[in-house]
Amino acid sequence: MTKAFIVAEIGANHMQCYDEAERLVRIAKDCGADAVKFQTYMPGEIAVDVPIVGGPWDGRSYHELYEEGSMPWEWHRPLFKLAREIGIVPFSSSFSVEAVHRLESIDCPIYKIASPEIGHHHLIAAAAATGKPLIISTGMAELAEIYDAAETAWKNGCEDLTLLHCLSSYPAETEDFNMATMERLRMMNFTVGLSDHSIDNTAVIMAVTMGATVIEKHLTRNAFNGSLDSAFSLEPYEFSQMVKAVRLAEAAMGDVVFGQRMGEETSLQYRRSIWIMKGARAGEKITEAHLAVLRPNTGVKPYNWDKLIGRRFTKDVSPCTPMSWDLVE
Repeated sequence: MTKAFIVAEIGANHMQCYDEAERLVRIAKDCGADAVKFQTYMPGEIAVDVPIVGGPWDGRSYHELYEEGSMPWEWHRPLFKLAREIGIVPFSSSFSVEAVHRLESIDCPIYKIASPEIGHHHLIAAAAATGKPLIISTGMAELAEIYDAAETAWKNGCEDLTLLHCLSSYPAETEDFNMATMERLRMMNFTVGLSDHSIDNTAVIMAVTMGATVIEKHLTRNAFNGSLDSAFSLEPYEFSQMVKAVRLAEAAMGDVVFGQRMGEETSLQYRRSIWIMKGARAGEKITEAHLAVLRPNTGVKPYNWDKLIGRRFTKDVSPCTPMSWDLVE
């Protein structure tokens, strides 16, 4: 089984502090993540400055929200450099065509398209045209929208596309995930994964066992620090426990193996076999009265019972002897 690519999403959890962003990169590596992901946008590239209606940021203006959540462009190059130096993959969600061009200047190895951008085909086309792997979240998307986004990616050069099942709710409730949707996309021959905004690991473990190749989850140092994303982020211990749970689930899935498996070496003895429970002389015909199917598994296998009845013993036998073919003529 191929291991899932586990992504630690930084989002707005840097809290506009470069040192915090750097700490989160190092924590992501320590927690066992394969990649650390940022978000690349400028407020004017993503929204007009009008009030948000409903949800966790109700009443705030779009520009105010995105000013608080954005990561300064000047941080990208040193943070990408740090991630590469410590052995974790850095990449970003791009929210504009301009952001794709900026990220190309620092050789961003993967591009992510967030759920609200799934209809932004110019953005998808720009990311696909880089030739890099492309990940698209599908929160709120109709199947037709998903197909249109995938077609746009493929037509513009994407050869490595992953769709992330996502519930665009912050935080998301586990019982609302409808993980069968991800399974349906996989059955349609899409490469799939999960972008998870819940605060437990149920959906993540389900996703791995259902074939998810990418797992994305937000990481924070403190879930109560008041950052825009902290309420649906995992703290370091929780994130590392999620990684361990994913790896354990993958190990449990294993490969298709029939017959004796690792750890069962001593258990075969508890199967039954055919035993001689009534003594007999050489040449005596074998009857059902001579035999029994009992543990341990040291005699002829039970399915040979009918092959033994009516044949003759080749030598004298004592009670409590495991049947073997050299005792039969």
